[in-house]
Amino acid sequence: MDLDERKQKILQAIIQDYITSAEPVGSRTIARKYNLGVSAATIRNEMFDLEMLGYLEQPHTSAGRIPSIKGYRFYVDCLLEPTQISEEEKRFVQSWFHDKMNNVDQIFQSTAKVLSKITHNVTLVMAAQQVSSKLKYIRFLPLDFRRAIMIVVTDSGQIENCIFPKPEDTDVDELNVIAEKLTHYLAGLPVSRINMEMLEQFHESIVGDLELYRLAFRSIHQAFRREQQLYKGGAMELLNKPEFKDVAKAKNLFTMLEEQDVMANLFNDGGQEPQKTVTVRIGEEANLSPINDCSIIEATFKANDVVLGKIAVLGPTRMEYAKIIGLLDFMKQHVTNILEHYHDDT
Repeated sequence: MDLDERKQKILQAIIQDYITSAEPVGSRTIARKYNLGVSAATIRNEMFDLEMLGYLEQPHTSAGRIPSIKGYRFYVDCLLEPTQISEEEKRFVQSWFHDKMNNVDQIFQSTAKVLSKITHNVTLVMAAQQVSSKLKYIRFLPLDFRRAIMIVVTDSGQIENCIFPKPEDTDVDELNVIAEKLTHYLAGLPVSRINMEMLEQFHESIVGDLELYRLAFRSIHQAFRREQQLYKGGAMELLNKPEFKDVAKAKNLFTMLEEQDVMANLFNDGGQEPQKTVTVRIGEEANLSPINDCSIIEATFKANDVVLGKIAVLGPTRMEYAKIIGLLDFMKQHVTNILEHYHDDT
């Protein structure tokens, strides 16, 4: 059943009021605060109908109603108009990035932090590993008779390492000669592009044991076995939300936020509507069990037509959808511009 215009206006008023107050909303509140041109009794009857249709719920401790997941879904899909970011917020974002943009990792970290400060929710930024990792140099450190530690440093300051199986008759000085040659050939290349075929391109220039170079290439892949990097901000912001005053619920949330694989899967589950610039998953749609009263608003950002990663804001279902969607639209473009300029300069 489609909602008529009056029911839509009442549902929108209830959701907007509940987002602000976090308290169940009654018909008198709607009649007093919103100029809908109908009596409290009429609003009460419409609210009953909306409850029967599944758009509202009535907590057992209150006479007021709160939005259901279905109600939020209708609001986001049919009623919501994204709010434009204010000039003050734009200046805040621009100054924040200006002070903290020494490398690509800092761009992603700043994105997570500035969004959490404006939205007062958790912000997650999932960056493709190859975007933030151009090889800068390789170095070996001694470990024991059979092994060395291979250290790979990227232009973003990221440091990865792995155990390198050192042949008996090879010392660390010899390995570092190999490291210098590999650095000469590979510096400035995205780690994702370094493969065994590349070794064949310059094997004629290699002096020494070719097998050691093969081992080095394999070790680079081992050091960068993660395909994505996750940046988080604003976890403590949620403790100020009424929804997380319950200690057990807060504990579940913080435990979940610390699980890298779980957080990565949040993004993987969000690609069902690629045609949309911003996607919204509400309640159980977000797959955040055992915490089902949260929502995720997510945007994909690109530079030069290449997907760089995703930005997501995680918070209670009672989040400011209109403001956050508008903010993500702005941030998506802002971060894209920064990254395009960054890569043009590097």
